[in-house]
Amino acid sequence: MASGPPCGRADCPIIAPANIDRRRLRTIELPAGTERFRVGQLRFGDSLFAPAGAGNGRFSPLADRQHLYVAEQRSAALLESALHEASGPNPRIYRAQLARYELMRVRLRSTTPLLDLRDAALDALGLERHQLTGAGPRHYPCTQVVAERLAGTKGCHGLLWTSRQGTLHAERNPDGLASEVLRHDSLDVAVVYRPDHRGRIDILEREPLVQHDEVSRFALELASLLRIAVL
Repeated sequence: MASGPPCGRADCPIIAPANIDRRRLRTIELPAGTERFRVGQLRFGDSLFAPAGAGNGRFSPLADRQHLYVAEQRSAALLESALHEASGPNPRIYRAQLARYELMRVRLRSTTPLLDLRDAALDALGLERHQLTGAGPRHYPCTQVVAERLAGTKGCHGLLWTSRQGTLHAERNPDGLASEVLRHDSLDVAVVYRPDHRGRIDILEREPLVQHDEVSRFALELASLLRIAVL
């Protein structure tokens, strides 16, 4: 008898890994020298990759694979990490939570191929966002199963998709500046896995989100733009 989805819901929208046509998967390369932003937990120190089994994200953790989330925009990096839980009609975040994180600017030393799961690539697979990249946290156990199946496919080092958090905040602020800012460019985020990725990643800059009890200017301005109360 076939087992149900990991979320335990009969109406689970997540595509079954076996139903993804790998031949139609698209890839994209981040060339050597590409710079990205990362928000990481201070407890991991200088280690860019979170340990295997750590955290609970859309496409992590995976068995025997460390992972690293990076984004082209600082806003996407923050929304997918330190501000991830600041959602709902009256979002809020505590300084003590922000104080666990730092914002980094990093540079890839080698070409990094990724599986493309942005909207156009999903269309090519016959999928919609809610079936993989747009589902909420209750379905993370299911999307992690898909990631386990896709990791390393076509020689790729990770996955690239459009941030769900950016869309949620844009929809929550339809008449404000946030809607225009978050939709002006798609907020793309990527997860890179080890051991698939073996190249060097350099840390160019780093800044704690809270220093001397003061929230960093960028984090504070982004929270203000999105009407997130910092307590």
